[in-house]
Amino acid sequence: MLLEVGDTGIGMSEETRKRCLEPFYSTKGKRGTGLGLAMVYGVMERHGGQIDIQSELGHGTVFRLILPIRRLTGAEPVDASNNEAPLPLNILCIDDEPLLRELLKEILEREGHRVSVADGGQSGVDEFRAAASRHHPFDVVLTDLGMPYFDGRQVVKTIKEESPATPIIMLTGWGTFMKEDGDMPDQVSGILTKPPRSNELREMLRRVGGHREASN
Repeated sequence: MLLEVGDTGIGMSEETRKRCLEPFYSTKGKRGTGLGLAMVYGVMERHGGQIDIQSELGHGTVFRLILPIRRLTGAEPVDASNNEAPLPLNILCIDDEPLLRELLKEILEREGHRVSVADGGQSGVDEFRAAASRHHPFDVVLTDLGMPYFDGRQVVKTIKEESPATPIIMLTGWGTFMKEDGDMPDQVSGILTKPPRSNELREMLRRVGGHREASN
């Protein structure tokens, strides 16, 4: 399946065309984060797709998103143990994208977890500290990486300094790049690419939430 998006704008140089999918690469100066196309690339990779880019200075750009059409060959046996939800957890989700925050909250609450959300790095750390002061600490923290003012790396550093045993899962639109480059922060328990699949999220929580089961 082919989706083609084109414009008649200023186009790109060959160097820009080759680099435009890299995280943090932008020609917009302070107005750009360099994350939009990296997120598109991550989504395409997860679906087994490809991106073809044709551009010429002064003549616009054409993006072709190429996705495979898969034919179902029959149902495979399901491992029931992999479908079981982990024990209910108290989870903090930190992300500056409202739609993704609400999606994560809905998915996790449907699995039986208790979920709090924060719209940025600093507010997330504040919520984490408030929960600890109430003696109801979070079992797991999910945080976005690219956030303004106080990003995911700062969140990880701050929380780990105050609570080294708390697992932190990083959620990012360019997780594919980070995994390939080995760029995952040392203190992160796991990394998921946006938007996460329900089964991936469930499996990750089962893996990192083991510390709670062991302590109960």
